[in-house]
Amino acid sequence: MKERNIMNRFYGKTMKTPTFAVAALLVLLSCNLSVSAGEFSSRGVKLGYNSSRFTGADIPGKGVSYQPGLILGGFVSYKFNDMFSVQQEVLFTTKGSKINTIEDIYLSNTFVYLELPFLAKATFLTEYWLKPNIYVGPAVAVLITAFNDRYFLDGIRSFDLGGVIGASFEVWKVSLDLRLTKGLLNFDESADNIDLKNQTISIMAGYAF
Repeated sequence: MKERNIMNRFYGKTMKTPTFAVAALLVLLSCNLSVSAGEFSSRGVKLGYNSSRFTGADIPGKGVSYQPGLILGGFVSYKFNDMFSVQQEVLFTTKGSKINTIEDIYLSNTFVYLELPFLAKATFLTEYWLKPNIYVGPAVAVLITAFNDRYFLDGIRSFDLGGVIGASFEVWKVSLDLRLTKGLLNFDESADNIDLKNQTISIMAGYAF
């Protein structure tokens, strides 16, 4: 029964109006604006490429594969000293997965989120022109919409919580990031005890103002 519910979630014809997501989006943006009014060391924009897939014990169909996507947004960095800082980001990001269905046809499922990572960052070789960084932290995401090649999807959790780990290089005002965002919550609410989560690898270029 649980397997059938999962399959219906991705193949069934449903549609969702994300009223909760819109309200949460406005609240989170307001919170970000108030935080950003504080003292910061840098701010800028990011743009990049996502490769995402579903993970968990209840993978639907005959399996899943990675799906390409986009990620873009901005960041504000708060510096404690030359080595340690925190970085708040506001990102629009796509996640999802390709599902191998009947006759080996792949169905693309796309989730669009507003994601807010809050990262603790360590910077090394601060006296050189090329500065490597490592960072880790949580990320809260609010679902904006979810759809596949055929339909809009219903029953997808309205928010997600993930863990972020990554590394970057900074040269002057330009940065290059590679990160893994691992979902910690089951996103499918079609039935109880379903184990399906998001996992995303992102490559981003950034520019600080």
